[in-house]
Amino acid sequence: MSSIYHVKFFKSSFKLEDDYDQLSDIDKEKISDINSEAFFDFDEDDRYNLFIIVDAVEFKSYSRILNDNLISFELKDISEDVLKGKFDIESILEKSTNPIRFSFFLDYLDEWVYSNLNIDIVLDRISEVGIRHLRKIEKEFLDNYNF
Repeated sequence: MSSIYHVKFFKSSFKLEDDYDQLSDIDKEKISDINSEAFFDFDEDDRYNLFIIVDAVEFKSYSRILNDNLISFELKDISEDVLKGKFDIESILEKSTNPIRFSFFLDYLDEWVYSNLNIDIVLDRISEVGIRHLRKIEKEFLDNYNF
């Protein structure tokens, strides 16, 4: 099963290019071979941010390369928070300077949310925010749910 990760580096993407250049060819190939469902990246406050939807095993390989090469980053699995509506990824990503890439990422994100929703999550959200304030994807899930 895939998850959504937020990786925040302590450098801008421009400065990370130097780190990337120092990687071995094998590590560069491993990074390029990572099979993510989708990703979105941007710089904010001189820090490179990456949101990626990827299998945990694939991501572990990526983070191992970063750690082995002493590339500092913060990592958070935001999957559960996104599913439960507790992490508004859209408000963070709307700062993007590339609205087309952002739009494609949101399409993949909606697919991921829909495929990972279950009736318990949606019912909990109804209890928390009311049926009128459900996200569009949650309403779509309810419309298609077979009781």
